[in-house]
Amino acid sequence: MLGLGWGEIALIAALVLVFVGPADLPKLLRFLGRSYGKLRRASDDLRRTFTLEVDKVDAEARAEEIQRRREALLARRKEEAERIKKDGGAFPRAERSATPTPSTEPEPPEHTAAAEAALDKLKQKAPAPPESDAPKSEGE
Repeated sequence: MLGLGWGEIALIAALVLVFVGPADLPKLLRFLGRSYGKLRRASDDLRRTFTLEVDKVDAEARAEEIQRRREALLARRKEEAERIKKDGGAFPRAERSATPTPSTEPEPPEHTAAAEAALDKLKQKAPAPPESDAPKSEGE
C-alpha cells in the first residue's frame, strides 16, 4: 500500500486526528468516501464508453469486410451466369445423363465382412446359457 508500513499509517492517522479534530473527522471521512465513489464511477463510465466505441469501430470494420466479400461474390456469380449464357448452358443434356448420381447411402467399411465373420465364429464357440432351476409358473 504505497510502501507505507503500519507505523507510518498510525502516524498519519494521529496527525489527521490532531489537525482535523475528532468532531470533524467523520465529516472528512464521509467526504473522502463519497469522492472516491464518484471517482470510481467516473472511471468505470469512461472505461465502458471507451470499450463501446472500440467495439463499434470493430463492428463497422467487420460489416464493411462482409459487404466487400458479398459484392465480390455477387460479381463472381454474375460473371459465371454470363459465361453459362455464352456457352449455351453449363451442362448439356448428354453430359447430365452420363454423369452418375452419387449414392446417398454411406458405403460400409472394408472391415465389415471380417468383423461379421469373427462375430459368427464367437457365436459358434459360445456355450448355450444354462437352463434356469427356478420353478415355472402355471402359465408357462
